Order: sequence, then C-alpha cells, then structure tokens
Amino acid sequence: MAVLGFSGVLSALFIVTATVVGVALREDANHVSFTISELYETGAPNAGWLMVLFTAYHALVIPLAMGLHRGLPGARFGWLGPALLGGAGALGIPLGAYARCDPGCFGATTFPGKLHGVLVLVTVPLIFGAMFAVWRRLRDHPRWRTFRRYTLVTAIVGLGVGLGMTPFVQGPLAGLLERINVAVLLQWYVVSGLVLMRVAAGRYAEGAGP
Repeated sequence: MAVLGFSGVLSALFIVTATVVGVALREDANHVSFTISELYETGAPNAGWLMVLFTAYHALVIPLAMGLHRGLPGARFGWLGPALLGGAGALGIPLGAYARCDPGCFGATTFPGKLHGVLVLVTVPLIFGAMFAVWRRLRDHPRWRTFRRYTLVTAIVGLGVGLGMTPFVQGPLAGLLERINVAVLLQWYVVSGLVLMRVAAGRYAEGAGP
C-alpha cells in the first residue's frame, strides 16, 4: 500500500515538472496567461515528451485510488470515492496521450480538440465527487476525523475556486487561476498518498496529522 500511496506524490511531481519545464522551454509561454493544456496543444514545441509526463500524471491517480480503497476504513458505498477518482485517472490517460487541444485551446474544430474539452469537463467533477465521497466514507470513523475534515475543506475550497474562475477562463489570468485550482487537487493527492504510506507503516493515528 505504500507504493500505491507514493503514486499520489509522484502524480503531482509529474504535472508540476511538466508545467514548469514546459513553460521554461517555450519563449511565448508564461504561468499567468498560458493554460497548462496549451503547453502540449497541437503544434506546440516539446509536446511529445510533455504528453508523456501529463499521461503519467493521470495514470498514477489510478493506483492512488486503489490505495485509498484498501487503506481507508470500510463503509456502505465506500467504493464510490475511489471509483470516481480512478475513473478520473483513466479518462485522463487519453487526455494526456491523445486529446490535444487546438491552438489556443478554445473554439476547437478538430475531434481531438473537442474531445479534450469534453474530458476536462468530465474528469474535474469526478475528482471533486471523489473527495466528497471519501469524506462521507469516513463520517463514522472518529480516528479519521482529521483527514475527513481536511478532505471536506479541500473539496469545498477547490469547488469554490473552480466555479469562481469560470468567468475568467479566457482572460489574461487564465493560466494563474487554473494553476491555483490544480494545486488544490494536487496537494490532496500528495497528502492522501502520505497518509496511505503512514497507514502502511503502521504510524497513522488520530492527532498525528491529516
């Protein structure tokens, strides 16, 4: 289970690396106005190896979901959260490996470009749904109240940021707002992975952290 938990840490590392290095290697890119998807849009330089990193980022969410299902205490419909998270990871694989957005990432006319938009609109709600489902799974387990509350707060904050940035998705701050929203998700992946690693080591206890 420690390996499954570590996949959450690696997942975040892959997308952060792809984003930082991708911007650094592209003269016209920046972290404020340039969205993450634009880094590997059709015709983008260095898109090939960036797609490998983005695909790995999504794929590693699947073992993280498996680890959450194995490591968290059971509950009725307890499988729902890990299933939603694993589904998001599975749909993210074609998002990173094939469904590149058209140049500029808005007003898609090609099939991959249109598919990119559809997959983004599906995977993000799946992730937030997974967080709320994990929170509910832990509702009757006092030992997990810290992680439960942390997960709920993360879901609420992430959902609020996501809805709040909607009117600005094509504005000059689109890249920055997207990165803030993605960071909310990534830190939950990392913390969840670290919690699973502590569970595997027999060191997780109430009051010892998330």
